[in-house]
Amino acid sequence: MNAHQLQDDKLKIINWISQLQDSSLVDKLKAIMSSAEDSTLTNEQKALIDQAFESIQQEGTISHNTVMEETKKRFPHLYDR
Repeated sequence: MNAHQLQDDKLKIINWISQLQDSSLVDKLKAIMSSAEDSTLTNEQKALIDQAFESIQQEGTISHNTVMEETKKRFPHLYDR
């Protein structure tokens, strides 16, 4: 979608919302807005994710089995239940 089409669509949505009379639909839209705000990453979170990806590219990863074996060695009491 190009920038012009996006702007046009947003204006149509704004117009449609401004004419709503159904309070339950408005409540649903507010919930969507809230969940969208909650899922937005901060700049610090984005930087940490970038650092993690860089670390993976430089140092590789450890397999799940290796991690589980190490965990069982370090915390055997968690597996003796």
